[in-house]
Amino acid sequence: MASTPTPGHYLVLEELIDMNQHHLNALGVGHASLDQLCQVTTAHGLHSKLTGGGGGGCGITLLRPDLQRPKVEAAKQALTGCGFDCWETSIGAPGVSVHAATSLDAPILQALDGV
Repeated sequence: MASTPTPGHYLVLEELIDMNQHHLNALGVGHASLDQLCQVTTAHGLHSKLTGGGGGGCGITLLRPDLQRPKVEAAKQALTGCGFDCWETSIGAPGVSVHAATSLDAPILQALDGV
């Protein structure tokens, strides 16, 4: 994602979320409850997919920055009405990083020496 995403970036991300969910279903890791979650959020103009190991555990829904609060609340109400729990969080931290051992301080290197 760009450091200052445009509305066009979010359109692409929404399309990728939808495509990914379809691929995960084709792989057999989807679940009827996740299909229901996607149907409910789609009805509210949102895009969702499973997260984690699949099998009905947890899903994520993209909330664009320009999304109006009443629309979020309506989607959450519909989801809780179907028995889902909803939590809001934010993302944006760096992903996986590789650190060279030379960048570690001596106490850290000593602590890792026996590992």
